Amino acid sequence: MIPGYHHVMGRAAHRVGGDVLPAEVTTFVGRRHELSEARKLLSTSRLVTLTGPGGVGKTRLAMRMADQARRAFPDGVVLVELAEVRSAELVPHTVALALGFRDDPSDWSAENLAERLADKHLLLVLDNCEHVIVACALLVSRILARAPEVHVLTTSREAMKIGGEYTYAVPPLPVPAWDVDSRAADLAQYDGVRLFLDRAQARVPGFALTDTNAPHVAQICRRLDGIPLAIELAADRVRALPVEQINARLSSRLRLLTTGDRSASARHQTLLSSITWSYDLCSAPEQLLWARLSVFPSSFVVSTVESVCTGAGLAPDDVVDLLTELVEKSILAREEDAGPEARYRMLGVIREFGHERLVESGEARSVQERLVQWCTALATRYREGWFGPGQREWSSMLRAEHQNVASAMAFALDARDPARAMSIASDLNLYWVTAGLISEGRHWLRRGVQESEPGTPGRATALRWLAYFSFYLGDADQVPQLIADARSELKPEPAPVDLAYLRFVEGMAQLAGSDPHGAQAPLDEALHLFASSDDVVGRAHVLLGYGVTQWLCGELGSAKELLQECLLLTGQRVVGTLHSSALMNLGMVVWDAGEPSAAEAMVLEALQLKVRDEERIGQAMCLDALAWFSVIHDPRRAATLAGCAEAAWRRSGGSIETVGALRKFRDASLEQLRARFSERVLASLMNSGADLSSAQALAYATGVQESCSANGEHAEVFRPLTHREWQVAEQIADGLANRQIAGRLAISPRTVDAHVAHILDKLAFGSRAQVAAWVAERRRDP
Repeated sequence: MIPGYHHVMGRAAHRVGGDVLPAEVTTFVGRRHELSEARKLLSTSRLVTLTGPGGVGKTRLAMRMADQARRAFPDGVVLVELAEVRSAELVPHTVALALGFRDDPSDWSAENLAERLADKHLLLVLDNCEHVIVACALLVSRILARAPEVHVLTTSREAMKIGGEYTYAVPPLPVPAWDVDSRAADLAQYDGVRLFLDRAQARVPGFALTDTNAPHVAQICRRLDGIPLAIELAADRVRALPVEQINARLSSRLRLLTTGDRSASARHQTLLSSITWSYDLCSAPEQLLWARLSVFPSSFVVSTVESVCTGAGLAPDDVVDLLTELVEKSILAREEDAGPEARYRMLGVIREFGHERLVESGEARSVQERLVQWCTALATRYREGWFGPGQREWSSMLRAEHQNVASAMAFALDARDPARAMSIASDLNLYWVTAGLISEGRHWLRRGVQESEPGTPGRATALRWLAYFSFYLGDADQVPQLIADARSELKPEPAPVDLAYLRFVEGMAQLAGSDPHGAQAPLDEALHLFASSDDVVGRAHVLLGYGVTQWLCGELGSAKELLQECLLLTGQRVVGTLHSSALMNLGMVVWDAGEPSAAEAMVLEALQLKVRDEERIGQAMCLDALAWFSVIHDPRRAATLAGCAEAAWRRSGGSIETVGALRKFRDASLEQLRARFSERVLASLMNSGADLSSAQALAYATGVQESCSANGEHAEVFRPLTHREWQVAEQIADGLANRQIAGRLAISPRTVDAHVAHILDKLAFGSRAQVAAWVAERRRDP
């Protein structure tokens, strides 16, 4: 999968950039010596790999190192989570997404990614590399050769074994030796004991280390050999058992493991002892469900578990109670703020343990098969129900189930069942586009086509959507052959709707290739073919594409009619992606017809809908159009919006090149802005726009400085500065010098100097007095 969210050692992992680092939601205990040693390696080597068994704390150590080292890297620190990447060939793509390189339409490879990084000075952190170690090694070796200022920090259970690599074996936490006096005051100096105490207090406020329980805590930490994950699991049991009982139970499990499989490595014996102990505390039905839940690489809901994991010993009616028990025993975690339906997640090492039990039971293939069946049905329901009032709910569900769906397609392909993998990928075609995941959608379609024989059910549809995604990603030259292959899969006389889709894709490829006149005939034919079918989604798509085509051919009247028809068609069913796209395109036509006020109102409304629906490509297109509209009457706003649009295109995974003929409007507006501003000022304005989130860009575009949600809570407020920069600017307006600002905000004077420089650059000001006046104006009119 393309990485999105993953729990590791109690923290929330996400993309890191600039001053934003993964939030640590549990205390970072100890590791002072390890941090010092590993940082020395990173200062002298461009590639450092933290090695060690699962649960030893490699990820937490890497994140702390990245936090402490980020000032040394002007282009930032970027974290790439690889734990959920199932295919080695997706490693460069995953790294590119984490870096924000979504503007280039070509497939990412180790070579072109390294080329893109050639002039960067950043720290790249690759987390959990062991299952894709060869692909990571190839990628890192290319980056080290082509990008001399890029440093790489990786975590893995094994080294990459490439030139220039320095490895650091992350040791367990220090624990008291057997002959140490186990008084509470003496044990507090050991990091392993401190970790147990910290986690126990998080579970049972008021828990304290006493002379009575201290010997048992010391024995627990010793028997777990200082492995952080094992200690945390043991500490979690304080909710249900006294420390004395935890120690007794843990001791028996360790002896059982030691006498069971002496061929296992000590580190695996140690980690498995803790997890096996948790497993043994579960009832037989809980153990069975634990094993079956390991089929989900991501979070899951109750209804999915009822479909995939029941039967042969588990009844659907038992699922809720069993899930509750597994949450109570910390085998599962319930995600907070997951929406109206509770979602559950299993830590990676817990899931791996469950998967081993699933394989041992002989049920692995059957449970995977049920996951494929469930995802196939989900994709079918999505295709049939997306064009309706539940469009937003469908999109949210697919985002949450993304990793599970990707696993299902991988399982189907591994089982030599490409037909079902193609079926899932094809049915989700609109999801791939609206979620900005076109490259991933093409990946699965391409694999399905490559691994299937001619005549395989669904192959023609997969080829059609593969052609569609190819022109979206700037590979319009591949479309004719893909269309020809799709035609050969159909009967001698294809159904009108199949032919309509092929002609639609042909026309859109012509449009993408800056040939709107060449797109007219195939789109006109597609429109007539869809008219005789009940496929309203296909008809709406053609009306959109044909409307833009007629506009770019100078047929403004025809363009308006087509887009208004699309608005009517989509408005009858749902105000969603296609409706907002029709509104956006109609706004551009109206603008070209000399009605700028009406045009801006339409595109702003479309932008609001697309931000609400998280439709990324549409957001980028709206922001681009608004920038064009503003060039004459408000060039500063136009430049800022152009920066917003560039960032939105990168987030979308697409490009304005999708409709090549539209480049002339973007290029013309940028040319006018270059004539209006110096290179430095224009870059500063565009960078200010690029720094804004989707919500902030919407607030800026609409001119809404602050709005309230339905429940009365404040929405995100637009400012061109970060929160800290705004605080510094306010102190400047109050007349404080940099050293005084540092004291008031409890930051270093050097940090204040950097913030002031960023403020002046972003606002294109030359003095502090201008900043003070700017702040005063916003205080009067917030």
